[in-house]
Amino acid sequence: MEFGEKVRELRKENGISLTELASRLGVTKVYVSDVELGRRSPFSLARIKQVSDVLGCDPFELYVLSVRSRGHVTLPMEGVDDRQSRLASVLSYRWNDFSSDELDKLIGAL
Repeated sequence: MEFGEKVRELRKENGISLTELASRLGVTKVYVSDVELGRRSPFSLARIKQVSDVLGCDPFELYVLSVRSRGHVTLPMEGVDDRQSRLASVLSYRWNDFSSDELDKLIGAL
């Protein structure tokens, strides 16, 4: 399922109109509609957290769908310590080299 489809599904399950969701997010209903229809990129992480509060869902699951839709992950590096920077670098450097077992272990550890 695509990010926008999931947002629309959750919104309808909660009986929230497009206008109400847009109002609670401080954006236009055209913007929300465009995201739901895949005409615009998924919401930012901050906006995803707002949406999850309104719709009562897990923000992580929406974030995973947004990452898949975008095709990339962006990590802010300002203000991070050396360990965070190293972790991001190792993940990026070895991204295509992890075995299924290693991925399961990493996911389990996080």
